[in-house]
Amino acid sequence: MNTTLIAATLTPFNHLGKLDLDLLRQHIVWLRECGIQGFAPTGTTGEFLYLSWEERRAVHQAVIEAARGVRVIPCVWDPQPQQAIALAQHAADNGADAVFLPPPLFHVVEESVILRWYEALVKEVSIPVWAYHHPRTHNPISASLFAQLLELGVQGLKDSSGVPARVHSLCQAHPGQVWVGGESMLPRLEVMSGAAGHISRLANLYPRLALRVLKEGIGSAANRYLSLDKQLAKRGGLPAVKTALGMGCRLPIVTQPDMDLSDVPSPGFPNEASENP
Repeated sequence: MNTTLIAATLTPFNHLGKLDLDLLRQHIVWLRECGIQGFAPTGTTGEFLYLSWEERRAVHQAVIEAARGVRVIPCVWDPQPQQAIALAQHAADNGADAVFLPPPLFHVVEESVILRWYEALVKEVSIPVWAYHHPRTHNPISASLFAQLLELGVQGLKDSSGVPARVHSLCQAHPGQVWVGGESMLPRLEVMSGAAGHISRLANLYPRLALRVLKEGIGSAANRYLSLDKQLAKRGGLPAVKTALGMGCRLPIVTQPDMDLSDVPSPGFPNEASENP
């Protein structure tokens, strides 16, 4: 299966809670050298809700510069559509390949509102726009709504439902236009058949292992990969992932000073050429 693996890019902070753009660039370069084929900054994993508009612009630019030709697809969500448009235009001007946009968050809205939400961005941006389905947004992108979004000019969908039947159905109906999220989906090659690619958080730590899983599917590598994901989830998920990489957090994402990651293999960043999980 010829499918792209994209890292759901992390946002590192220093001990004062300030953006650490130097560490971010180093991490992107390391991932690129390990074979990662794309980056999706300031998404859910990138803590977009807790970054200012200026910080998101800075993160997008840093990732694009460090990626050096590898595709970059920033999340440009903002509660104000004009701000989302400006973020997308900035990303396009600096060399992003596409952008993705979650629907309106928290409050449930009608599908007609979601259609207008995406239409406003598509009309103003010169690069492809992806929609984003995630259960936590409270505004799902159904199969029928996705079809309508495609008619408006949306180019694809990131699906983080983690529901195999839904993902398989979407991939078959829209080959090459569905990007799959969720670590449990990565080994399921039969479900992901027709997908454009997979967007992975754990690939930030173990890029070579993630690439192997994407190639081989269910097997020893996949079992190891999913076991590592469970270990990190038990220790807090995102804070544990960032701690393992030496990245700081800031409120509301916090790490415990006594977090024990001794049983989690070193990711190899930033001092080694590759991880060995």
